[in-house]
Amino acid sequence: MMIARRRLMTTALGASVTGLIGAGAAAPARAGDSQLVVSQSSDVLTLDPSASTDPISLNVYKNVFDQLTDIAADGSVAPLLATSWTSTDQSKVWTFTILKGVKFHDGSALRVEDVVWSYRKIMDDPKSPVRAYLTTVQNVEAIGDDQVRFTLSVSFAPFPRQVSLISILPEKIYKERGGEFGTKPVGSGPFKVTEWLKDDRLVLEAFAGYHGEAPKIPRVIFRPVPAEATRASGLLSGDLDIVPLLPPSLIDTLARASGIHVEKVHSNRILYLGFDVENPLLKNVKLRRAIDYAINRDAICRGLLRGLGTPEGQVVAPVTFGYDKDIAPTAFDPAKARQLVAESGYAGEPIPFQYPTNRYAFGQDVAQAVAGYLKTVGVNVQMQGMEYSAFFPLWLGKKLTGMHLFSYGPSIMDADLPLGSLYETGPARGKWSNPEVNDLIKQQRAESDPQKRAALIGKVWKISKDEAPYVILYNEIQAYGIRNGVNWKPRPDERLIFDKAALAK
Repeated sequence: MMIARRRLMTTALGASVTGLIGAGAAAPARAGDSQLVVSQSSDVLTLDPSASTDPISLNVYKNVFDQLTDIAADGSVAPLLATSWTSTDQSKVWTFTILKGVKFHDGSALRVEDVVWSYRKIMDDPKSPVRAYLTTVQNVEAIGDDQVRFTLSVSFAPFPRQVSLISILPEKIYKERGGEFGTKPVGSGPFKVTEWLKDDRLVLEAFAGYHGEAPKIPRVIFRPVPAEATRASGLLSGDLDIVPLLPPSLIDTLARASGIHVEKVHSNRILYLGFDVENPLLKNVKLRRAIDYAINRDAICRGLLRGLGTPEGQVVAPVTFGYDKDIAPTAFDPAKARQLVAESGYAGEPIPFQYPTNRYAFGQDVAQAVAGYLKTVGVNVQMQGMEYSAFFPLWLGKKLTGMHLFSYGPSIMDADLPLGSLYETGPARGKWSNPEVNDLIKQQRAESDPQKRAALIGKVWKISKDEAPYVILYNEIQAYGIRNGVNWKPRPDERLIFDKAALAK
C-alpha cells in the first residue's frame, strides 16, 4: 500500500537525524540568550495585515499589530485595544471602548480615528481578502474620543470574536508609505519589525512603549525553512529554538536529543479535501461520496501520522465552538466507493489533485496516501504538489481546478469563520452552493443562545456530510520541538505569539 512505501522515505529522514544526534550535534540548553529563533515552513507574503489572511503571515501580525480583542489560548475572548464592549438591537449594533494612551511603534498616539480608518480601508478595498471578515458591517464610526460603534446589516452574535482578526493600522503613516507599508510596517503590538530579508529572516524587536506587559525576550527572529529535515537539523544544532509542526517520524528521535523537548497540543485544525464542483467530473455527488468512502482515515492517523491525528467528519475540531459530537467520521468502505464510482459514470479521467508540500506534518505523504486509496477504487488523480506560498493564492482566488488537500483552523475558535469561508455563497473560497446551508448560516449568526446556535451549525455539518462538497479527513495533533530553557507553550490555534515567552537565565 502507498503508506508502507512512503515509510521508506520517512525512515531515511529519521535515520539522518538520528545520525546527527549520534554525532553529538545537539547543542546545550538555552541559558540567557537575548533572542528567540523560530522557524516557519515559508516566508510571510506581506507585512500589511490588510492584504493577507494566510496563517503564516498571521503569526507575525499577532506580534506586531493590535486588534480590538484577542482569542486566548483556551478559546475565550479577551480585551486588547478594546477594554469593554456592548451590543444593542439584537446584536446588530456593537460599541467598543478603546484603551487610552496606546502608542504606535513610531511614537505617535493611536486614535479612535485610526481604528475607524483601518476598518473602512478594508471594507472599501475589493481586493483585500480580509474584507471577507467584515461583510456584515454596514458602518463604523467614532463616538467621542474613546469609543467605536459598528452597525451591522444582520444580527451577529460572534462579532467580538470576529474583530480579533482585524489589525489596527496608523492612518497617517500608511498613507505616507503607500505600497512600502507591506515591507516597512508600523503597528502598536509588543514587537516591531526591524529587518526583513525575504526568504531568509524577519527580525522583531521588543517595543519599549508597548501598552501592555513588556515582552521578556528582546528579539524574535522568524526564519522560513521549507524542508522538514533542515528544520530538525536546525533544532539539533541550536540554530533554531522553536520548530512548529514536527513530522511524526522525527518526534521520538528529537525527544531523546540533548537540550530539546517536544510538546504536543490538540489543534483546532482540520485537514480536508475540497472539490471544484464546476469541474464536470466532480460536479457528480456520487463521485465525491465515493472519494469519501475510499479513504482509510484510521490507517493514516495511526500509521502514517503515528497517532498525531484523529479522524473527523466535520470541518471544525472539538476545541472549536460549533463542533457536533454526533457527526462521526466516514467509515472506510472501499466496496461502497467502487459501487458509487460505477454509478457516477466516471470512466477513469484524470482529476488534478493540488496540495501544499510544506504546510503540514507529512502533508506530501498524506496526499500520496489519498491518491493510493483512490487508485484502488478506480479514481485517477494527477498529483500537483506545490509550495504553500504558491498554493494559498490559488485557493484564495478560487483557482483550484480539481481536487485539493487543505485545512482550516479558525483563529476565532468559532465555526462561523469556516462557515463563511468554505460554505456561504459569495464569500466562500469554494464553488459549492446550497440555499438551505446559506439560510442556516444566517440563522446561527443571529442566535444569541449558544445551544440553539450550535444546533443550527450541526445541521450544516449533516448536509455537508450528505453532499460531500468537502471530504473531512482528520483533526491534527501538533508537535513542537522546543529548546530547553525556552519558556513558551504551543496553542491549539497554532499562533506563534511571544509577548509572554521567556528564556532561562
